[in-house]
Amino acid sequence: MKNKKLFIGIIALTIVIAAAIGFYVSQPKLNETAELDDTAVSREESDEGDVHWIDDGAIALAGEAESSEAALQQASATLALVNNRRAQQGLNQLSWDDRLVQAAQVRAQEAATTFSHTRPNGTDWYTVNSAIMFGENLAKGYYDAGTVVQAWIDSPTHRANLDGNFNTMGVAIYQAPNGSWYWAQAFGY
Repeated sequence: MKNKKLFIGIIALTIVIAAAIGFYVSQPKLNETAELDDTAVSREESDEGDVHWIDDGAIALAGEAESSEAALQQASATLALVNNRRAQQGLNQLSWDDRLVQAAQVRAQEAATTFSHTRPNGTDWYTVNSAIMFGENLAKGYYDAGTVVQAWIDSPTHRANLDGNFNTMGVAIYQAPNGSWYWAQAFGY
């Protein structure tokens, strides 16, 4: 049973990597690093301390990108970090779900247009695939799994999803033309 799960996991990761490579090859070449403007971390002029909020439910994130290939590796690393946290909390491990990855890819690209849990067309985030999407975390500007997961842990609303009663997860990162990374993490049962 354990070998079957490992085999399925390897196949799923291979599919995700192939999809990401196809996505990367089809994208115009971007700068290796990205600059964040002041709208990436604040909704007002005032400093909000160590955590900078875009709105009450979305935390902005910051860092430097190395490449789109690195984005794929970081999306995959997110599952291990989340499962490590969940193990520390005595929670079940999440499984990678390619359908959630596809939904997260849509949401990551949409977040580059409208950084919100409301889609650019005005519908709710879960309408990408309401049959499988039951939780969502978004982030922008972070360029490694460790810092984005820690930012989600530090945010009560995002942490609630990380520690939620979910069984599956998918993560996608969209690199916008300006080089900024937009993360979408989708959870399912």
